[in-house]
Amino acid sequence: MSYRLDPAMPMSEALRRVAFAELELAHGALATPPERHSGVHSARKCLKRLRSLLLLVRPGMPEPAFLTLTNRLAQIARGLAAARDAAALTDAIDKLERETGAGPGLGPLHSLRAWLQKRRHAAEQNLERSAASDAMRGLLEIRPAFAGLAVYPDDFRSLSKGLRQCYRATREAFRHAFVSERDEEVHEWRKGVQHHWRQMQLLAPCWPSELSARAEAARSLSQVLGDDHDISLLIRLISTPTMMFGTPDETAAFLKRCRRRHKALRKEARAQGERLFAERARPFAERIETYWQIASGDAAKAKAEARPDNVVAFGELRSPRAG
Repeated sequence: MSYRLDPAMPMSEALRRVAFAELELAHGALATPPERHSGVHSARKCLKRLRSLLLLVRPGMPEPAFLTLTNRLAQIARGLAAARDAAALTDAIDKLERETGAGPGLGPLHSLRAWLQKRRHAAEQNLERSAASDAMRGLLEIRPAFAGLAVYPDDFRSLSKGLRQCYRATREAFRHAFVSERDEEVHEWRKGVQHHWRQMQLLAPCWPSELSARAEAARSLSQVLGDDHDISLLIRLISTPTMMFGTPDETAAFLKRCRRRHKALRKEARAQGERLFAERARPFAERIETYWQIASGDAAKAKAEARPDNVVAFGELRSPRAG
């Protein structure tokens, strides 16, 4: 997978390599009309990975450069959101039906699914007319800005600070989410978990077995929180007074089913979050920095050992000392 930083490379060069690979993937995903729907999903994932990368390196970048890049990525993503969001809610009601089984509370599903499919069809028509081409143009226009991506100092120190800040913010969002239990707070935590998952993917080469497992755990938690978010949206949608998808009794039974599923998802998310974010931010970031320094040193040593004996690297020439 291209979404990995290479400990053997100078940090800024490694960052640019990853960023350009994601831009290429996103553009290619949108350029294939027969697979446009899955292409939108793939392109949005690339954009999210780029935003996670920028958050990780933010302390080593000029703030105006960070804001310019993140704002332009967000603008591209917004143009693709409608088609994906309509599809996600359709998938959510299918999953709710599978996981909660037959019984009362499924009455509004048929009309709700039909309404969402119309919404999805309208979004996909707009995607074909202009949204996909606008996004592809935006991806090409942002390439020169990523060509100048660099951090100072050009090593892991900037990333260590960014990792500590992101991890601490996500840990605090976890605490706030389960104090308030408000949907908005849980969704904010979810965004932090998604960034943590992708940042662990980026840094996995410094210790693949440990950080790949951590990335997988964060991905699993992100999926639970994604299901939670979709259920929240369904509850909000079917509770809207102007939206009638069934009789009052059918609607009440459907909401009861949604809330029961919601409660189970929150319980699972809390249990996973307590394990994943048990460590405090500073020791966590310092530990990852140590892993990276070891991996970077090992890579430099391997590179030196692989160099033929009769080749002298630039900068290693020494003048003989005067007698």
